[in-house]
Amino acid sequence: MRASLLFLILALPLLPACQPDSADPAPAVPADAPYDVFGAAITPDDAVPVQSVAAAPADYAGRTVKLEGTVTAVCQMSGCWLTLDAGDGTGVRIVMPRQDGDYVFTVPKDIAGRTVVVQGTLEETTLDAATQAHLARDAGAEADEADFEATPELQITADAVLVQRT
Repeated sequence: MRASLLFLILALPLLPACQPDSADPAPAVPADAPYDVFGAAITPDDAVPVQSVAAAPADYAGRTVKLEGTVTAVCQMSGCWLTLDAGDGTGVRIVMPRQDGDYVFTVPKDIAGRTVVVQGTLEETTLDAATQAHLARDAGAEADEADFEATPELQITADAVLVQRT
């Protein structure tokens, strides 16, 4: 009787651990899928070329957009941002979301030149010189704040990034 009571007392706190996880797991990506998924699971369907968004940013600002483009640079420190070629010498910066001081997800640092599909919220922002110097150093360049001046930029805070497999 004592042994049964002792077992019951010790086993009761463990019961919640035996319950199935209530959070939905991320869907598995098939091995033959053309993209690796970072962040939310999305499909490339209905993605707009990055050039279209860059040409008419006011049409997309503040809205969730899904766009496709070629990666020109990636943060070499942590994969927390990337830029897409807008075709006119400019780019659109994709930033990974943060929660409680940490990145929700990051992307591989070796994806420059690859095609991606990104979904997120577009905003028009101005980067100050200090931020631009920081981003340049993140990209692996030597940079000083004096080399930059405030510059407008299109940014998307990503919910999801699909990176085309090679």
